Amino acid sequence: MDKVEIDGDTADRIVVCSLRETINYLRNDIKYLKKKKRLTECQKQEFADVVSALDHLEKTFDFYGGNLK
Repeated sequence: MDKVEIDGDTADRIVVCSLRETINYLRNDIKYLKKKKRLTECQKQEFADVVSALDHLEKTFDFYGGNLK
């Protein structure tokens, strides 16, 4: 099997791009859930989980030098 090798900067850039995409998806999920008048218990837990995950991913994104602006 052939191996593909990439340098550290390229690997970091891949991580940053992936994090940015995931952060945008989570922000959209939060907007969607906030628009609902009533949340089921499952949706309330989903909202809490998404907010928590977003916080952690944003911190990781900052660590890699990403800019969310």
